[in-house]
Amino acid sequence: MRILISWQAYNHDYSDSSRESMTRYPNKSGPSYSIHQFFWEDSSYEKHILLNSSDKENDIKNFKNFLSTLKEDFPNRKIEGRKIPIEDVISVSEIISKLNPLLAEFAQDELECYISPGTPAMQTAWYLLGTTYKRNLKLFQTRPKKFTEDGKPERIYINLDSDLFPANITAAEKVIDSPNIKSGNGIKITKSLKPIYLKAEKIAQTDQVGVLILGENGTGKENLAKYIHDNSNRKHKPFLAVNCAAYSDELLRSELFGYEKGAFTGANEKKKGIIEAAQGGTVFLDEIGDISSKMQVSLLRVLQERKIQPVGSTKEVEINVRFITATNRNLEELCEAEKFRWDLFFRLAVTTLQLPALRDRGGDEIEEMIHHFNEQMVDKFPKKEKLKISSEVIKKLRLYAFKGNIRELQNLFIQFYTFCENEVKASDLPNRIIENKGDPRSLMEVEKNQILKIYREGRRSLVEMAGILGCTRDTLRKKLKEYGVYGGD
Repeated sequence: MRILISWQAYNHDYSDSSRESMTRYPNKSGPSYSIHQFFWEDSSYEKHILLNSSDKENDIKNFKNFLSTLKEDFPNRKIEGRKIPIEDVISVSEIISKLNPLLAEFAQDELECYISPGTPAMQTAWYLLGTTYKRNLKLFQTRPKKFTEDGKPERIYINLDSDLFPANITAAEKVIDSPNIKSGNGIKITKSLKPIYLKAEKIAQTDQVGVLILGENGTGKENLAKYIHDNSNRKHKPFLAVNCAAYSDELLRSELFGYEKGAFTGANEKKKGIIEAAQGGTVFLDEIGDISSKMQVSLLRVLQERKIQPVGSTKEVEINVRFITATNRNLEELCEAEKFRWDLFFRLAVTTLQLPALRDRGGDEIEEMIHHFNEQMVDKFPKKEKLKISSEVIKKLRLYAFKGNIRELQNLFIQFYTFCENEVKASDLPNRIIENKGDPRSLMEVEKNQILKIYREGRRSLVEMAGILGCTRDTLRKKLKEYGVYGGD
């Protein structure tokens, strides 16, 4: 399809006086109307998407009236109004994040954007977005007839391949892709997490793109969701989290959607739900794979309509929130088993981020996290000196499977700082770590078992064994020392 996109504008591009230029709709003037007057016929547009940025009641009324005027005057043209509320009309980053999902939706179509309507920030946003979507997006401005030779309004297309924009975009990409991305909230971004957080940084620049975070319990799914919120234009609005597995259907419904006074026994007053309370911000739905079929239908409707209906109410409430969801379950397998809706899955998983288990991140990263939590706990236990961690403890922790992941390691250090005086010794470790019954499914355990199998076969030199295993002799020697089976140099 060939689609025209423009913001609704109140200024008349072709006026002869400043007084006339401030004339308000529904007068048949202004840039949005002028497009249909002067340029539609020779453009082969199949649709006009007209955007409204205001949430004000009067502006919404004017917008609807103007849409009606356009449709009446040009009945054979497909004109679609869309509401994209902009809280800060001079914030280029907010405008870009709100427009990104729209352009992504029509990524397979031929788009033309009329950039004259709107604020200077809106025009700047179109320029910057044009460098990203330039394969299917053209930008144009118009010149009033009084400035043209033939006395007709003129359309002027903008060259997005100028030297200016690629340089700026390259600089912006270097900032986003920097290895020194912000951590925040005590998050330690190790080597295996860095690519995930770089993706999260880019997702944060969009506004309502669905994000599904996958990972075992304790891998930091809520931290990652909060990171996306904190790096988005919603960061000054609430971030509210709900563990869906902790509620029955009825309680989850009232927790998310709110309820009216008298809606059920004990509802002594009206209460806003989590979604309405997070207006303008982010709602994080953890353990989304545990909600019932009935709640799946309700949530799908909310995502589609962007409206909620409090329990006991007959009125719907429009919402403006970003949903981030997470689960430790395989949603695709649940969909195959008809326990989870495919249409809801595709709504939630527009983008996905997979957090690795701590045991699969390798001994070096586990040791990095050990030192991180040791530093962190000093601040939480101000009366304590920083604990010394014995080499034997570090060795055992490096080899432990950590079924509880980051949360288990963090809680372990709380235990250390509660009971240990100056040093953490092997005797301070829980029996499960001392006995070290590793999870046979983990990559670390698979690697360990394979190396020990080759080693115990005997009759081979380190060089031969390293050749079979596909690693260097020094790496093999280091691994065998970690496993406590090799004492050579």
